[in-house]
Amino acid sequence: MSERSDRILKAIKKTGLSYNELAKITGIPKSALQRYATGETEKIPVERIEAIAKAAGVSTQYITGWEDNVSVPSNIIPVDDISFVKIPIVGKAAAGIQCFADMDITGFDYVFSNDITNGENYVFLTVMGDSMYPDIKENDLVLVKCQNSADSGAIAVVIIDNEDGVIKRVVYDRNFIELQSINPMYPPRRFEKKEMSRIRIFGIVKQIKRAL
Repeated sequence: MSERSDRILKAIKKTGLSYNELAKITGIPKSALQRYATGETEKIPVERIEAIAKAAGVSTQYITGWEDNVSVPSNIIPVDDISFVKIPIVGKAAAGIQCFADMDITGFDYVFSNDITNGENYVFLTVMGDSMYPDIKENDLVLVKCQNSADSGAIAVVIIDNEDGVIKRVVYDRNFIELQSINPMYPPRRFEKKEMSRIRIFGIVKQIKRAL
């Protein structure tokens, strides 16, 4: 049994409801609920995880394991237990290796509504590479607020020469922009004077979801 299945089983037991009763509340067939709780079925739609969590009075983060303590930079916000909003996953952004920041939608994931600002655009990007390790790991999903500026010291998704998407700490000076990694194995990249025009801010990182 996986950790997620074990959490589902514990959450269901906590309700004191039978599988038949839970099926009526969630709209999920009894047989499917039993398979999820025993680990027989590992691929569970997000909507069903949400329904089980709501019925059991626990957070989706509890069931998925995303609420476990994670060390993150100061500009990344932890999630709370409020209603959900669907956010598109758009390609992959590199963190340590070069990768085109593809804007094709590859899927969707969810955040709580109080994690975002109404009227603003957000996307999820999948991290590649280890330059931001240990705070941001390969295959993590990062929630990015799309905007064309970032405060000095913020963790941001940066486009270099209109093609390479990288997640870095951005440090500004009048005469240069420096892109810094958290992993000390990766030296800073500094763009001075005219080279500063090669840099475009895609957005700032607001949250991570640790890969299971």
